[in-house]
Amino acid sequence: MYKLFSHPRSPYSMRVHIYLRYRNIPYETVTVALDKLENRKRPYLQINPYGKVPTFQDGDFVLAESVAIIRYLEEKHGFPNPFFSEDLQSRAILNQDINRCESEFCFPGSVVYFAKKFLPEEKWDEKRMKDSAKRMGRHLDILEGILESNDYLHENQFGFLEVLYAPFIKNIPMMDIKIPLSVENWTKRVLTNGCVKEVLGE
Repeated sequence: MYKLFSHPRSPYSMRVHIYLRYRNIPYETVTVALDKLENRKRPYLQINPYGKVPTFQDGDFVLAESVAIIRYLEEKHGFPNPFFSEDLQSRAILNQDINRCESEFCFPGSVVYFAKKFLPEEKWDEKRMKDSAKRMGRHLDILEGILESNDYLHENQFGFLEVLYAPFIKNIPMMDIKIPLSVENWTKRVLTNGCVKEVLGE
């Protein structure tokens, strides 16, 4: 059986949990206690030398990074409704948008989230947080252009991008950014998806 090494508060781990539930793939969860620094100790570092979660194990094959894990499983299982189209240009657009999700929303969002969640206010890097919020706001404005005429971001169906965004859009209220109307409606659709709710809670 597949093993997923993860932590329940890791948004990158949550992505893979959502995906595995969405595809009804059986797997075993191995919790890595980040609060006890298990990720920095030898047993886990032998699995993932970067000490991050999630890490995925398929027999002797080990893979890290949430996007890579989901892509691997999509390609391995060959589902009848694949996230990646057979059309070359469609796949290229999806790969582009996956990269933009990471660089323009999730990374700057993590800057703000980490500060507000784990640091006293006097230690906030307010300029960096403000710049990160502006970057996310611009990204959401661009997504608005897509979502004004579509329910979902790629080929108008719940897919790879929604799985990636889901654990991060739940924290949008913390980000001090304006949420365009179509983006707001999209976040509601994503967060009320059964698999997303099962992993993220209400």
